[in-house]
Amino acid sequence: MRAELVETSKKSKLISPQFPEMDNQQYAQWTALLEKRTGIRLPEKRRSFLTTNVCMRMREMGFSDYQDYFNHINTGNDGKVEWDQLVHHLTVHETRFLRHEASQDLICQKLLPQRKADCKKLPHTFNVWSVGCATGEEPYSIAMAIDEHMSQLGCEYYMGIMASDISRSALAVGRSGIYSAQKMKYVPPQWRQKYFSANKDGKYQINSELRQRVCFHQANVLELGKMPIGYMDVIVCQNLLIYYDQPRRTKIVDTLVEYLAPKGVLILAVGELIHWSHPDMERFPFANTLAYRRK
Repeated sequence: MRAELVETSKKSKLISPQFPEMDNQQYAQWTALLEKRTGIRLPEKRRSFLTTNVCMRMREMGFSDYQDYFNHINTGNDGKVEWDQLVHHLTVHETRFLRHEASQDLICQKLLPQRKADCKKLPHTFNVWSVGCATGEEPYSIAMAIDEHMSQLGCEYYMGIMASDISRSALAVGRSGIYSAQKMKYVPPQWRQKYFSANKDGKYQINSELRQRVCFHQANVLELGKMPIGYMDVIVCQNLLIYYDQPRRTKIVDTLVEYLAPKGVLILAVGELIHWSHPDMERFPFANTLAYRRK
């Protein structure tokens, strides 16, 4: 089988079209690094997932040896940049517009004014934090739902949405607000017309007014307590906790509670957190959601 010579900034390396399986020691080394830096613990059954994604980046970077690549991502600024690229492959999972419509219904039906008479004389202020936002579909879905609801009421309002993720590459997509036609298939036609503009290359971009209301910020869930934000009316953390063990999930959610304003609501994915309780929180029942309200 023919090998291919790939040039890198440091030196040339001989690349085999197929990489060997990680041995137990190598797998333990990689999983320990991932858990130390992100808190994610990969079980043995996901060994092939880790190997595949590490090998993809090794091939792109011109490495043929696991240890050489491991040493590279642990050395200097180039290593930090490459680690971010690897984390993007390992942590960015399925997301789409309107993936959790029940969560948006909860926000619009229970947390926002329902009649124009309920709107305050001053603009209504509403702050949301989307934790683990990936490429931005979730925070933009929430922004569109809130804007549609408040516009129909004719209420003046201010909305600020913080969207955080560990992957800088994913955040760059969110900031651009540009999505493929495939990504748009779940967006209602009226929203597509109101909130997007079509580009010449067949892609769609969120309009500037909505993009300005969503602030993307790089954050590691292990360091959520350092987030430079104020109190939130809503925190949405869905399809993130499943990648952590139970003690880590509890710690993450306990930290998020500290950012909730009085009567603020925390929305999690159904089934992600079992038997959790907090002295400042109470269940907030709504169909097809797992939500808690700060007392």
